[in-house]
Amino acid sequence: MPLKKYYKIAIPILLLISVSIWGILFFNKTLSTVADNKEEIKPFLDAFFESRGNVLLSGNIKDIEKYYDAANTYGKWALEHEMRRINYVKGWSEKRNLKFTEAQSIYRIKSIKVGEQSIWLYLVETMKMGYEYNVKPNIINYMGLGIRHSIQLVKVDGKWVIRRDWYYDPLDEDSAFIDISPADGIASEISPANSTPSGDSQNKKKGNYDREGAVRYADTYAGAAWGSGNNYEYNEKYRDYNGVGGDCTNFASQVLHEGGGLKMDYVWNFNGRDSSTAWAQAPALFNYLIYNGKGRLIAQGTYTNMVKPSDTHPSGAIRELQKGDLICYEEKGEIVHFGVVTGFDSYGIPVVNTHTSDRYHVPFDLGWDKKVIYRFIHIND
Repeated sequence: MPLKKYYKIAIPILLLISVSIWGILFFNKTLSTVADNKEEIKPFLDAFFESRGNVLLSGNIKDIEKYYDAANTYGKWALEHEMRRINYVKGWSEKRNLKFTEAQSIYRIKSIKVGEQSIWLYLVETMKMGYEYNVKPNIINYMGLGIRHSIQLVKVDGKWVIRRDWYYDPLDEDSAFIDISPADGIASEISPANSTPSGDSQNKKKGNYDREGAVRYADTYAGAAWGSGNNYEYNEKYRDYNGVGGDCTNFASQVLHEGGGLKMDYVWNFNGRDSSTAWAQAPALFNYLIYNGKGRLIAQGTYTNMVKPSDTHPSGAIRELQKGDLICYEEKGEIVHFGVVTGFDSYGIPVVNTHTSDRYHVPFDLGWDKKVIYRFIHIND
């Protein structure tokens, strides 16, 4: 082989080997840097999430101020968000005549990006909360929340602090009002007779809609919320609409079909890749259920209207919900959210599972403003 021809072959090979070695070294260094930073920030994150839960119980915002870069505008906004959240939870619990007894979180770092001046984290928080009604002490109700965070950490005076924390918040779901305020009042206590469909048995499916199957599916695939199954993940068979409009309606449709056994049709369907409008968009699903007879509107109104007795609903419309029914949330004239009724707490209040802000057995109005209009939908058997 001529020497010139040898060089033409050998030089590119040597360059390729050099680039490959550099790439391996760089990649290993990056992995090492990420691993080192995970270990460095883990004590900070552990302490932060423990304090964040404790503050929901105590209401003392000063206990978490030290974790934020409050001298920075973004850090100040992040801290103010926590203050609004804490004040809302305190106000809601007072108006519902209950107290929170427990708030514990675990977190999982999904990705980490290390920069020269900061660290960006994408992590998922799984929170367990307990509460008891003042009229029923020592009966603890448990609920779960799933919160996806994008957090920017920076070092100030040698200590890590939070400059940004963006997340969907199950305790501050309402998007129409910045400073949300819980509605007044609470339903009259009554045994939740409708928690199990009348005439149903443990092992027998009733009619065209399997309520217990719907609840099992909702509990299995409630996402990142404490209490859910499937390793805190959604059903991978279906598209995830988080970040592209929200996944709450997609989840409600899955519950009706996969769990409850309602059959798809040409209007309401998922084809393995895309969803129909009625399947994935809240106003369209409401219209589909009501106008084709698969669902019936029990009532609609503010929280106060839905819990108080009336001529039409002597025990309040709230008492006519059953497991597997749906609740629509309407803001400023537009349906924006769906929740699936998965049971009733010790006071008989319906609890729901949802997606986007992932919830497991959460009182249906927690996280919403007093101006929200609720639409209670009974799924016809």
